[in-house]
Amino acid sequence: MIGRSMLAYIPVNLATLIVSFGGIVILTRLLGSAEYGRYAVAMITMMGLHMGFFTWLEAAMARYQARAEREADVSSHVKTLYLYALRTAVPALLFFWGVIYLLPSLNPDLKTLLYVGLASTSFQLFLNLGMEAHKAAHRITRYSASFASFQLLSFTVGLLLVVVFRYYEILTPEAGMFFGIIIGTMTVLCFDLPFMLKQMKGGTVETDRAKRYFSYGMPISISLILTYALSSGDMYLITWLMSESAAGEYSASYNLANRSLDILFIWIGMAITPIAVTALEKEGLEKSTSVLRDYGAGLLWIAMPAATGIALIAEPAGFILGEEVRQGAVKIMPAIAFAGVMNGMISYYAQRAFMLSGKTNMFVWAMVPPVLINIGMNLVLIPKYGLMGAVWSTVVAYAVGLFAALAIGRRYFPIPIPVKAFLQITFACLVMAGVVTGIPIPDGTPDIIEILIKAIVGVAVYGLICFTTDTAGCRDIIKNLYYKFRPKNSDKNTKPSDGTTDAKLEILS
Repeated sequence: MIGRSMLAYIPVNLATLIVSFGGIVILTRLLGSAEYGRYAVAMITMMGLHMGFFTWLEAAMARYQARAEREADVSSHVKTLYLYALRTAVPALLFFWGVIYLLPSLNPDLKTLLYVGLASTSFQLFLNLGMEAHKAAHRITRYSASFASFQLLSFTVGLLLVVVFRYYEILTPEAGMFFGIIIGTMTVLCFDLPFMLKQMKGGTVETDRAKRYFSYGMPISISLILTYALSSGDMYLITWLMSESAAGEYSASYNLANRSLDILFIWIGMAITPIAVTALEKEGLEKSTSVLRDYGAGLLWIAMPAATGIALIAEPAGFILGEEVRQGAVKIMPAIAFAGVMNGMISYYAQRAFMLSGKTNMFVWAMVPPVLINIGMNLVLIPKYGLMGAVWSTVVAYAVGLFAALAIGRRYFPIPIPVKAFLQITFACLVMAGVVTGIPIPDGTPDIIEILIKAIVGVAVYGLICFTTDTAGCRDIIKNLYYKFRPKNSDKNTKPSDGTTDAKLEILS
């Protein structure tokens, strides 16, 4: 089931890839470093407020959809969440528009971005509720088609509006991206909302249900804000202590390095999390833990070599970025890449212990110490070491956060810690790094050719080491994939040689 789910999510992840890297490549050229810095600050503000006020609804949709199906009460589940979304979004939007209006010292261009950005995230809440329902109900095709369309449409229209706004001097150019989100959201809602309205037919809005969902989801919202503060809060400090241009450099580097890993984490997480929830609700703790065991090792098996690869190609990959942000960005990419692995393991693995146990409030306390450490270290290190000080602060804070989340989470849910897989993967990554670093690449080699050479050699070396040492059980997975997809005219009597592969095959199917 896991393998089939991951394949079904390929369209939405391709769209995410296009939007993420297309945004970095194009926006860092269309916008100056200060404009890109303002855009980044507005984006993280928008996302932070979304997490604080709206994510509890989305989290409840994801967590309780399977239970509502089991209890044959999906209509009331969905109707309650959509109505409370309306009751939350409208007052929140009006309140924050008022706050922005009353801040006279705020940059006028940033004010414009925040007005439009907050409107876009309020509309997007209703789209996100539908997307979470589709994932939780395993309507993967509908989810992939809808969300991929939203991403590509928002991105394309947004870029077009950036050009139009600059040419005709309408507003500030970077506001075009947020108008693009609004247009993309409303377009997809025209198709998705009627489907969700049918899901609500016959349901009732239940206050007690909403209270239960709020008690479950609000700690997730708070913990996500704290986690987000770890990854993005330093943008405010960099803007304050340095400049908007420095914030643009940091954001470009962070997006290029961390976003690459985030796509991998999201892809695997969106495929497996609904399976783990369904397994817990319908088959019990043992089955859910088994799913998570393979999930944790799989995350590391993919993310760690990806981070190593980003660190190895950081300098030649700088051509992707616009000239104004390139020089400062490439210097901090290697450290950001490895920080991204820890960030992903916190958000997409350790957090599952709190989600599945229902002890979401405890995740908040796990995130408080790393956030305080990050703020304190940034205040000390940024004035002294610039952008590199912000990176060091983030790395230390993530390490503390991952340890705290795993230690506290295991008190409430027996989430496995893949120590053996981590050691095996670390060894494979070190060998890969040694070989790639030693490749004699002539001076004057085009950047893209250097990247391709290092990538091909790195993948080959990592794959060989992993298969030889059976890192994270990959040997059985590769065998199972072979037997699953081999030509039909091959020897039908041939079986996997190891009896343990049957379990792997069941998961992948």
